[in-house]
Amino acid sequence: MFGPLTLIARDPLVLLLLALAVLGGLTLHNVVQALLARRLGDPAAAEAGFTSPEPPVHHSVVSLLLYLALGLALPRPVPLRLSGWRAVLTLLAGPLTLLLTALLLLLLQRLQQLLLSGFDPLGLALGRAAYGLTQHSVFFLLPLPSLDLGRALLFAGPPPLRRGLGLLQVAGPLLAYIFWLLLALSGGLSWATEPLWRGLGAVVGLLP
Repeated sequence: MFGPLTLIARDPLVLLLLALAVLGGLTLHNVVQALLARRLGDPAAAEAGFTSPEPPVHHSVVSLLLYLALGLALPRPVPLRLSGWRAVLTLLAGPLTLLLTALLLLLLQRLQQLLLSGFDPLGLALGRAAYGLTQHSVFFLLPLPSLDLGRALLFAGPPPLRRGLGLLQVAGPLLAYIFWLLLALSGGLSWATEPLWRGLGAVVGLLP
């Protein structure tokens, strides 16, 4: 088990705050994509309710349980009717949103350390959530059909690549979970996340 459910016995409050922060960040990922798609002329996601922050719109019970067990939260995919660069821009706004949300959480953690130094569970949850969202931002840039980059390639990639990704769509999100576990076990996910994590830390370190 790799997910935050391992905290349930020793730090249930941290578990609750962590899950809320990570799922909130992934909800924002979807909302930003839906708003940008509408701005670019595609109202499909907005009509499906994806501009609303209501959790049931963005997360299924199964994905929530898998996040708690494995650490990977896959929100429902934002429906798109865009093509070309508009689809690519909309989808790649998702990982960028996750990265900016991680930075915001680190800034809130610094504020907590200054003003609420006695409330350690909040600071710990904010730090873990920031790292988790940074990991998700990196992972969502894998060329898998259920992830942002893979979807962007399906919309705008060369025909042979689109055909290959179309075949992989049969596996659904299962393929993403398999890759997540392989990367987590091999340390590849941590290795790929480290440069971005250091960069976020450097930005926060500029604060007094």
